[in-house]
Amino acid sequence: MAKVKNIQFHLNKCTEARRRGDWINLIKETKYAIASGADSAPQIFALQAEAYLKLRRHQHAEEAMSKGPNFDVDQCTKFFGQICNANLLVTRAQIHLAAGRFEDALAAIQRACKLDSNNKEAMKVMMKVRSVATARSNGNELFRASKFAEACVAYGEGLESDPYNSVLLCNRAACRSKLGQLEMAVEDCNAALNLRPSYSKARLRRADCNAKLKRWEASIEDYEILLKERPEDEELRRFLAEAKEHQQLSE
Repeated sequence: MAKVKNIQFHLNKCTEARRRGDWINLIKETKYAIASGADSAPQIFALQAEAYLKLRRHQHAEEAMSKGPNFDVDQCTKFFGQICNANLLVTRAQIHLAAGRFEDALAAIQRACKLDSNNKEAMKVMMKVRSVATARSNGNELFRASKFAEACVAYGEGLESDPYNSVLLCNRAACRSKLGQLEMAVEDCNAALNLRPSYSKARLRRADCNAKLKRWEASIEDYEILLKERPEDEELRRFLAEAKEHQQLSE
């Protein structure tokens, strides 16, 4: 009984924190609830993930959601009801979107809308997912055609719907690098890495741009981080060696 009361106490605190938009406290209370015994409730992990999303800590959001129980959609609907499962799918869709898994995001949000057609948040996320997916698709097509300025605009249109989408930021950085807008490319990479520190594609792009700007120390730092992740990558090793050589020559 004492254990149940303790879980209920923290669940109430979670509800209160979410209502106030106190995302830091919501993360703390969800951790307490999970540690107290609510570790089989996907809703608690989804609440924690939602708080991380609100704080623009997308990588943490994905990690939080992945720690929860992996029930399939039908099981969740059976156990928790359609409305509750729709809310879970809305959070899952946002995590997929933040990670650049646009098809998964679309599938999750479509299922959420089907389960709860009155869910305003689901409809809002649906519009965002479609807008971002279209922008990414259009931008990629233009980039492949070497129309870098037009691709940059296309990715920018997607960022109007989702300003903190790390994939679109990284893709726009690629365009800006091709256009010689290296400072702006680095800014986009910085923004993407703030959202997802393990985003190796953005880190590699930033290292390359900093090398072109002759910022050897910054470039070397990123190449060393990448090489720790992929020690067998000979091309990375060569890039790092070249950056170090240029740094020595410039001193």
